[in-house]
This record gives sequence, C-alpha cells and structure tokens, in this order.
Amino acid sequence: MTDTMPATTSNGRTAESVVYLIDDYPDDLLLLRKLCESIGLKVRTFASPTEFLQLADLGAKGCIVVDLMMPQMSGLELHRELASRGSSIPIIVVTAHADAATCREAFKSGVFDFIEKSFNPHELVQVIQKALRHSEDTEHVSRIREQSLINLDRISPREREVMELLAAGKTLKEIGQSLGISVQTASKHRGKLFEKLDVQNEVELFKLLLTVNPDRGRPSAGEASGV
Repeated sequence: MTDTMPATTSNGRTAESVVYLIDDYPDDLLLLRKLCESIGLKVRTFASPTEFLQLADLGAKGCIVVDLMMPQMSGLELHRELASRGSSIPIIVVTAHADAATCREAFKSGVFDFIEKSFNPHELVQVIQKALRHSEDTEHVSRIREQSLINLDRISPREREVMELLAAGKTLKEIGQSLGISVQTASKHRGKLFEKLDVQNEVELFKLLLTVNPDRGRPSAGEASGV
C-alpha cells in the first residue's frame, strides 16, 4: 500500500478530504495516483477492496475510485459493503469492460459515477472533484442536522406545539386560537423557540426542520394527486 498525503490542495480543498484509489493493477494505480497528485489532491492507494476495508478510515471525508473487476471483491460489492456499514462516501467505479447492463446496475446501486478506463484524464478529474464537493456538502449537512437535533431536544412541549403550527404556516393569531392562548403569549413562545433553535424567522425554522426530516417537504399522497 502507498500513502501520499500533501498537507493542502491546489484548489483549496480541506486537508481531511482523501481520494481512495483501489485497483489490483499496479500500473493503473500509479497512473491514477499521479493524476490526482498533479492537482494537489490527498491520496491513499490500495491493491484491493479487502485491504481498503481493513486499513482505511471509513468515516473520513473524501471519495473512492475503484476498479469494477477484482479477484476477491468487485467495485460494486465494495459499494454494497460500505452501504451496509452506513457509509455514504461517494464511489466512482472505473472499468475496462463497460456495458449497458453493468452501468445500469452500478447507478441503480447508488454509485456516484461509472467511467470506462479509456477515460479522458480531465473528465476523471472533474468527476473526482465533484465527488469531493458532494462528500463535503454531505458532511456539512450532517453536522447541521446533529446540532439541530440537539437544539430541538431543548424546547418545551408548548414550544414544540407552536413550532409545528408555525411550520404549517399558521399566524400567531391562529396559533393562539388553536392552543387557547393569547397572541402575546404565542409570540413569547415563538421568541423562545427561535432563540433555542438559533433561527431568525419562520423560513429558517422550516429549513431547519427540513434538514432534520426531508420528508416534511414532500407532498402527501392527496396533494401529489391533486386531491
């Protein structure tokens, strides 16, 4: 196994982002490593998915570039194994034996991209950079979600009732009528709610709730059918 870890990248990417390269052909692995290093990316290389699973930090931020066909475990099998372990790291599968059926299977299983080994280096670099941005965005959303859940645990039962009514688009007057409280009291609960959740208005509140539960933004069966 070869590790190459420059401290920073030429495109300003954080030092924690890693491109994990997995291929059982040393020449192909060397080519991929040099390509990534040429633009300042942090790289770790592995000769097999098994070696990767044994030695890599599965919680690290980055992406995986893996050969499709390998003796012990294929690139798609690695993807399924990582998914079973709860990993969402983007996986780019490269292969010298591309066909429509395999491509469909790869995308249906959730791989980030599927590329033939006769790739244009510039094209692969673009895909890798896109995968790294996706990984960073996913981690950022995860951190926001974790903090939002902590903040939501701090609100009182009454504040939670007010929150749900605000999220449903109710005015303070309607909230007061629904809960049997005055508009002024409803306003005080809203103020405490916003303070605890670190939001400024109803729009930010709804964004926070969508981060915690994306299903809130999806129409119900009746709404989707126009009923």
